[in-house]
Amino acid sequence: MSTDIASTSAGNDDICAVPYLRQGQLISLVHWSCEHGDWHYSTLLAEYHHRDEGTWYVRLRGEETQLRRAEWALFT
Repeated sequence: MSTDIASTSAGNDDICAVPYLRQGQLISLVHWSCEHGDWHYSTLLAEYHHRDEGTWYVRLRGEETQLRRAEWALFT
């Protein structure tokens, strides 16, 4: 039985325990992609500012940026 990772929603962290996020704390985010049938992941460490339904607002390499929560999940 295989699990289709693409069918899971990276932005839906309401279905699992999410640690209390404080502005300024460092968080790890993960992004999964499938290339030619092979799954690959990327991770990053960013300074958390806040989030809304669709976006992470973080500081990455000294720059404020926005990442789509549908593509980037909290990695604990």
